[in-house]
This record gives sequence, C-alpha cells and structure tokens, in this order.
Amino acid sequence: MSWNIRWFPGGYAEATKAEQTEHINAAQKIVAAADPDIFLAQEIRDETALKALIKNNPDLKIHVMSKFLNFEDKKPFPQQCAIASKLEAHSAFEVPYKFIKNLPSLNRGFAFAALKHPDGGLIMTYCVHLRSNRGSEDPKMEKIIATTRAEAIKQIIAHKNETAKKYADQKILGWVIGGDFNSNHDGQFPLCTAIADLTKSGFHNTWDQTPQKDRLTWRNNPRFEDYKSTTFDYIFTSGFTKKQATIFPNVSLKVSDHAPVVLELIIE
Repeated sequence: MSWNIRWFPGGYAEATKAEQTEHINAAQKIVAAADPDIFLAQEIRDETALKALIKNNPDLKIHVMSKFLNFEDKKPFPQQCAIASKLEAHSAFEVPYKFIKNLPSLNRGFAFAALKHPDGGLIMTYCVHLRSNRGSEDPKMEKIIATTRAEAIKQIIAHKNETAKKYADQKILGWVIGGDFNSNHDGQFPLCTAIADLTKSGFHNTWDQTPQKDRLTWRNNPRFEDYKSTTFDYIFTSGFTKKQATIFPNVSLKVSDHAPVVLELIIE
C-alpha cells in the first residue's frame, strides 16, 4: 500500500494537538483495516508520528523514515517518506537527490528498502514524493517543475541500476516504486515526462488499464476549488506479474485528500 496522508499528523502545518490526535486516530483505523504487508507512506512528520500511525499493526516494522531538511531554513521537513513492512529488511536508507545547479527545487530525495521475502530473494522498494504543481500556472515555472520531476526520475532509475549491480550476488525478485508523483499519464501535464520515463525504463504502470474514473487518487479538496479530482498516486513494478492497482475504499477527505493505493504483488 502507498498513501500520502497529507501533513500527518494534523492534516495541515499549523494543526493543533487535538487535530493531530483526531487525525492519528482516523488514519490508524484505515491502516489497520488495510493491513498492508508493505507500507509506503508520504507526508509523515517524523518517526514518532509513523509509530503512532501503525500502532494497531504490530507486525509492521519501520525500516526507513527519511529526515530530509527544508531547503529554505535547513530544518527537518515535516513531509517525509517512509517504508514499513512485515518483512525483514536486508538494508534500508534514505537517498538524497544529487544537487543540480539549474534545479534548486530538486531537494530532499526518496526512501529505499531491500526487503527479504520469506521464501528467499529480495523485493527492492522505493517510496517517492515528487515536486508539487504549485506555481505551474506560470509557463516558466511549469517547465521548471516538469524538468525537476524528470531529473528526480532519472536519479531514481540510476539508483535502481546501480543497486542491481551492487546486489548482483543476491536473488532480486522484483522492484516496486510507489508514492505521490503529482502527475499522471492522462496528458494533464503535457510537459511532464515522469510517468513515461519510468515506463520506458521497463517499469509497469499498474494504472495503465484502469479507467480514469476508477483511479482518482487525489480527491477534490474544498481548499483547491479550481482543481478537479485526478490521479497523482502510483505504484510501478518490475519483475512481478502485471496487475492493476486499486484504491482502498471509504477514506474520508478529512483524513487525506489522497486515497491509499493498494496492489497485490505476485512473483513471476
């Protein structure tokens, strides 16, 4: 399961303690009901928040909780990526993006974990959260955003290729990249190549045969009246049977404007 839980806990940056507690209680129930074997979480404040989130899933172990710094003031960013799983981890860590001079908004990075399958072999897992669309109404900024996302995907693919070489003596069962891509394959963001770049590199888009109406992972939020519900959240796979993802149902907008995406992984 992959889920952007929107400024967790609290739902927004200035949430009160009471709002944070309410958010935790509501999100806990959803994660408990979904009972994922692998959980990729985005917009998590810190490890304390993640521990509270998975409190009712005692089999989930936290493997990596990113601690990227805010670009402006160099303080811990309150929207981090995390990977938790019922599986043991061979290794797990955060990977910061390499600095690109002309792309100052390419900051933070992604989370990675090599998970041990009980029957042997590794599941190589990525949790990502790409650059938002804020400011994209300006054509110049729209291009910068698209270029920033393309560079992020380029670095993720490069990391995948480098990792495959490092783990050449291990049996790799497959690869999973999940998270909030802030883009889609519907032509909504004509300058953005992030989704196409991943599929061209050999990853399977698990939404590729699903009608748009059945994969509206970002739901119309009253705070953003000018935007329509759309697809932002994806799970990409390589090495697994090509299946379609689904949306975990009945998640209130009060918990997150993003719906959880779930996928059954079947080893080829």
